Amino acid sequence: MELVRNLCNDVQVLKSIWFGKITGSSHKERLESFYGPQAHVYDHFRARFLHGRIGMLRACAREMHKLQGRKDLVWVDLGGGTGQNVETMASICDLSLFKKVYVVDICGPLCDVAREKVAKYGWTNVEVVEADVCDYEPEASPATLVTFSYSLSMIPPFLNALDKASRYLDPAVGILGVSDFFTSLKHDKTERQHGYLTRWFWRSIFDLDNIDLGPERRQYMDYKFETVYEENHLGYIPYVPILQVPYYIWLGVANGLQYVR
Repeated sequence: MELVRNLCNDVQVLKSIWFGKITGSSHKERLESFYGPQAHVYDHFRARFLHGRIGMLRACAREMHKLQGRKDLVWVDLGGGTGQNVETMASICDLSLFKKVYVVDICGPLCDVAREKVAKYGWTNVEVVEADVCDYEPEASPATLVTFSYSLSMIPPFLNALDKASRYLDPAVGILGVSDFFTSLKHDKTERQHGYLTRWFWRSIFDLDNIDLGPERRQYMDYKFETVYEENHLGYIPYVPILQVPYYIWLGVANGLQYVR
């Protein structure tokens, strides 16, 4: 029965991805038209698709453990959707490591699922905030950890999102963690480089769902922050044979920070 239920849930997600009509005049309305029908079955499918999430969260947890003993650690998960990043982090480390955790997303149906998880697991230090990450600033700041897990590619004004996050990221010990799909520049770092067909194909495919895999986000992160950790890989997509989509894991700190941890 579990197998049948999971298959039915996957069909519902694939129906939304392949045949769902994205409507609305604002970014929030478009996201809710896309994710609303699949919000409650979203996590199972994405767990086999968002390959970099666990690796990114593990890398962030290692950095946070180096600060163990501090009582003021704050994590802001931007574009946190259903709260699955928090659930995953809870399997990696004790969430009590953080004084406060904010799950921030502009999509109401995804936030509703996240609130259900907070109640289910009794996470007393986790707050779900329905807000635009370009405008949001946490009450408890500065943030020790800020993450974008497969959300930065879905934020059109990504410059604003990164600039805003940098303002409340702790300039002394703060870590920015990002995992996402991507395509490279025409002439990029060797470890990121893709050929023309890869760049054209994946950027075109994801653009159908208003997801931008262009290299501009990583360019700006390289400019705005100092890279301390990076991985670049290929991952399979459920029910899509042979093809593998490029994804990355990246951690950075404020420029000028003497990174010694």
